[in-house]
Amino acid sequence: MTIEIEHEQILYLPDLRFAKWCEEAFAINRGVYNTIDEKLFEAGYRKVEDRRRAIVSFLQQNVQPVSDKKYYTFGSGKLSVALHQFSNKKFLI
Repeated sequence: MTIEIEHEQILYLPDLRFAKWCEEAFAINRGVYNTIDEKLFEAGYRKVEDRRRAIVSFLQQNVQPVSDKKYYTFGSGKLSVALHQFSNKKFLI
């Protein structure tokens, strides 16, 4: 699968294909994807489409290009902090 799928099409992929797209586009592993999905669900993103939009937005804002590693790493505890900050912005708007 290629990461050049149109943005709107990405939101409607089956879950496994969406997770794989995130892996290819942002160099995150499935565990990181699952954590982001779960935390955003807990933060109030109940609809799959809304949550996927939020996942893509979160990754665009928080993931830096990886050059020497297979996967991007957030560091110990930093993913949770970034997700908390991201989800709090939703409720401030």
